[in-house]
Amino acid sequence: MVKKFMALLRMKYIEMFAYQWATLAWSTGAMVQPIITMMVWINIYETEMESFILYFSTLILVERLTAAWDVWDLDRDIREGSFSNYILRPIHPIHWAIAENIIYKGLFLVVLVPAWLVSSFFLPSLQLHLNGWEWMLFISALLLGGGIRFMFSYSCGLLGFWINKVTAVYAMFEGISLFFSGRIAPFSLLPPIMQDISLYLPFRYMIGFPIEVITGSVKGADLGYGFLGAFIWVLIFMGILGFLWHAGLKKNQAVGG
Repeated sequence: MVKKFMALLRMKYIEMFAYQWATLAWSTGAMVQPIITMMVWINIYETEMESFILYFSTLILVERLTAAWDVWDLDRDIREGSFSNYILRPIHPIHWAIAENIIYKGLFLVVLVPAWLVSSFFLPSLQLHLNGWEWMLFISALLLGGGIRFMFSYSCGLLGFWINKVTAVYAMFEGISLFFSGRIAPFSLLPPIMQDISLYLPFRYMIGFPIEVITGSVKGADLGYGFLGAFIWVLIFMGILGFLWHAGLKKNQAVGG
């Protein structure tokens, strides 16, 4: 199994460089929205400029390292019938998606971390002073957020067995996520009722919670509750993913896919 997965990683690594310009354009384009949003908030709260620079710079980093695009691939493959080729292979299709995620996230990390380090020489607000324990907490929150976001995207993609254009459903959730994941504004700027609602939705733990951890916005009991919430959502989506996979296979076989 390990050898097969390593082969998948090598394949996805080669594939990434075959589409390197498309990857670069996609990655760069994803940074536009956080930068524009940051400029808007800085214009409103000029005295909080350094805080917003740190928050939205971290947002770019976290958003890229937890990004999930599998819903688009699954929507196309299931609709066109090519997903059956993956089902017939000796390795579960989700491993292909996981391998692709690891390779692309590695690329994002190689690009974004040096960019952060260079920027920190000119922007003191980006100079992080975290100890080993705090870095471990951030990495843990990031991995949980990436896991939740991946399983959410993959689960939505599996709805393609029943829905013709599942990306439209996903786009609706993405719109909701803008507000409840902390992408449109720090949670402290949201109305109290929205802050309370975000605690019970998965979107906060995908992006917002890792940002809160690395910026020191959440501490003590709230930090523990945050990790508990993220872990619960991981378990929930593991169950949802497993159910949709088995139900989707039955659906696929029933229609002769």
